[in-house]
Amino acid sequence: MNAETKPAKHSAPGQYLGFALQPVRVFYHLLTAPRGAKVSLEFKDDVAVHHADGKLVLEQTKSALRQNPVSDWASDLWKAFENWRAMIVAEEIDPSLTEFRLYVTPQKTGAFVQALSAAGDAAAAEASLKLIRAKLAKLKVPPGCAEYLQPFLDAPITLQTDIVVRFKFESEGTDPLDAIRTVLAPVISENQIDVLIKSGIGQAKQLLDRLIQRGERPILDADAFRRDFHAFVRQNNLPGLLTSFGGAPSDGLVTDVASTRPTFIRQLELIDANDEERLRAVSDYLRASADKADWADRGVIFPGSLDTWDDDLMRRYGMIRGDVADLHGDRSALVQGRLVYRQCAQHQAPLEGRAVPGHFVHGSYNDLADRRLVGWHADYEALLGEAPE
Repeated sequence: MNAETKPAKHSAPGQYLGFALQPVRVFYHLLTAPRGAKVSLEFKDDVAVHHADGKLVLEQTKSALRQNPVSDWASDLWKAFENWRAMIVAEEIDPSLTEFRLYVTPQKTGAFVQALSAAGDAAAAEASLKLIRAKLAKLKVPPGCAEYLQPFLDAPITLQTDIVVRFKFESEGTDPLDAIRTVLAPVISENQIDVLIKSGIGQAKQLLDRLIQRGERPILDADAFRRDFHAFVRQNNLPGLLTSFGGAPSDGLVTDVASTRPTFIRQLELIDANDEERLRAVSDYLRASADKADWADRGVIFPGSLDTWDDDLMRRYGMIRGDVADLHGDRSALVQGRLVYRQCAQHQAPLEGRAVPGHFVHGSYNDLADRRLVGWHADYEALLGEAPE
């Protein structure tokens, strides 16, 4: 049986959306898995690493923000072991080729889980299981985890030890991103590392979302992912480049904003700009506004430099408007306005000496137009009327 092609009965590929921990762990494993490996999400387990030689790492991920999922009688702890037992019985996995892992964040522990994780051979595994049975027998009332614990303890002892000797518990620190930072720190500048990690997790999640939406197996090739991510890092981890990680706004949001006719859209209406130009203006305006806030918040740029940026763009606008008046003075005010606008939109300039994304200058000009600091029609101030209070 091919352990990669048949999903486990308890997995639910569409249910991970909204659970941040699993995509984080997928990204970590994509970065660290050996050559030839693949990483899956909610296919064999919460996360799984499929090695080229047929070995498999099954990882259950648990968030411990509100409770301890690995306390001795925690349902989450024993549900993991029961799931693994059921997979072996169903012949979905070969225990001799499988590692079983429980990842918990922030840091938590328990006596049982520590003993099980430390049992490196069958004798130690049997001893830890004997201790658990003895403590269970002393309870006056069955614990809430009994529905998961008892089927596991009722299984043949060889099956139990097959799991326990290959089981590892991992729970260190308070932030699951720290392990990723450690991997990437040697190749990514400190002020960019969290931005690029966020983007990398987003890339992995988006690829898996597409596979799930198409009804395909949610498995990513680690080598291919690393190749693409490293290329992305090389492109965006440059001291001379400011990178936008926000992504383009949705078509629905762009249309909704355009329909409210903000001042920069009214400015485009004054020169009869076409619908495509108006929608592009909204998209770039939103992206540039988000970039400014994001870069300033992260300390990537000095907020005061945005004032100098605006001054430089306004100075360039004045020069373009003068050139258009000299060279195209015989054209109508609408045509001249469109020429001014399009030349400004195509202008490229650095911010703090660093190159900016293609949408940023255009979006910044529309921001200036929204604040009525520039205008495309020669009489824009009179045509727009009094600014609202």
